[in-house]
Amino acid sequence: MNKKEMMIVGVLILISLLGMGAFYLYHMTDSNLLVRVSVNGQTIGEYPLDEDLIQSFETDDGYNVLTISNGKAGITEADCPDQICVKTYPISSPGETIVCLPHKLVVEIVTGN
Repeated sequence: MNKKEMMIVGVLILISLLGMGAFYLYHMTDSNLLVRVSVNGQTIGEYPLDEDLIQSFETDDGYNVLTISNGKAGITEADCPDQICVKTYPISSPGETIVCLPHKLVVEIVTGN
């Protein structure tokens, strides 16, 4: 690489870092965060992220157990065959989701507004 190419790469890296910082600041919020649970597109529950909870959700296709603990929400148990929702790391930031496709269940973090 010559000097000009290295400068272009450096500028592109700087632009991407600034973009990530702006995205983080835009999504940073002081409002209460909620865990929204939807089945087949219909919201079936909203729970504060700052309160511990264990809740089971039964659907025609099976069940999932949502656990909210230490400011994070995750699916800790499900009877779906692939267990992808259980293997997904717990979520805690607005916009993050956990999806169980066999049960059509979506868990997402939303702001309280």
